[in-house]
Amino acid sequence: MQELNETLKVLANPTRRAVLGWLKDPHESFKGCPQLYDFSVYGVCASLIQEKSGLSQPATSICLKSLHDQGLVKASKVGKWTYYKRDENRLAAAITGLLDDIGVDLQQ
Repeated sequence: MQELNETLKVLANPTRRAVLGWLKDPHESFKGCPQLYDFSVYGVCASLIQEKSGLSQPATSICLKSLHDQGLVKASKVGKWTYYKRDENRLAAAITGLLDDIGVDLQQ
């Protein structure tokens, strides 16, 4: 229950939800943005997320750390850069946990 509460706190932030949305289809969300690797290899570089969000570097780091700490995104360090991808299994588990907690049965 505590883990679900913490995840919901993270998801309550509209910028964090926007980042998760962008990471769903990074080829579209970051079209025309140069980065060293194809998005499907490591994900999206934190600097591109910072640029798109309009947040400062420290605020972007806090945003991404919150998502990572809850397991909603995976981080890969490549050189001095960190790349982020959604963790689809963890996102699905969080949604399922919420629905179970409030008694929603999607099978009906």
